[in-house]
Amino acid sequence: MEPKPLWILLTALVFFSGGWFGTEGCLEQERIALLQLKSNFFSDPFSLLDWVDVKGSDCCRWERVECNITSRRVIGLDLNFTRQGQGDVLYGYHNVDVPYGYLNVSLFLPFQELKSLTLSGNQIGDFVDNPVSLSAAFSKLEILGLRGDNFDGNIFSS
Repeated sequence: MEPKPLWILLTALVFFSGGWFGTEGCLEQERIALLQLKSNFFSDPFSLLDWVDVKGSDCCRWERVECNITSRRVIGLDLNFTRQGQGDVLYGYHNVDVPYGYLNVSLFLPFQELKSLTLSGNQIGDFVDNPVSLSAAFSKLEILGLRGDNFDGNIFSS
């Protein structure tokens, strides 16, 4: 093999692997924020199993997380039916054993590039009263899925 084709092959391998030592994965503050979301709100023991607090765990590879391939920032979260006991919502009735959830918007502040968020089927009743506005937390949001949640009409004024 001539040196020139070998150099092209090595360059391509480095480029597509993310550098000489590979990528570092998702941003640390976003990984920590995802773990806080999981522990503070999304409690179904059968959901988000790969969201683990292990050094070097790449949250861009976790289920239900989508990242920008260049910036490694979280751009999408699909959190359908991730609160414990929410399967009943699928059938159209509220499980009386599981209270409505109140979501803290400030937990989403680290996701500065978030474009898509699906929270459907988690029986969210409202957001926690917070000095952080919905527009500040979701400034880049293009898609918000809330089907099967229990917001009243006030969320749309926010």
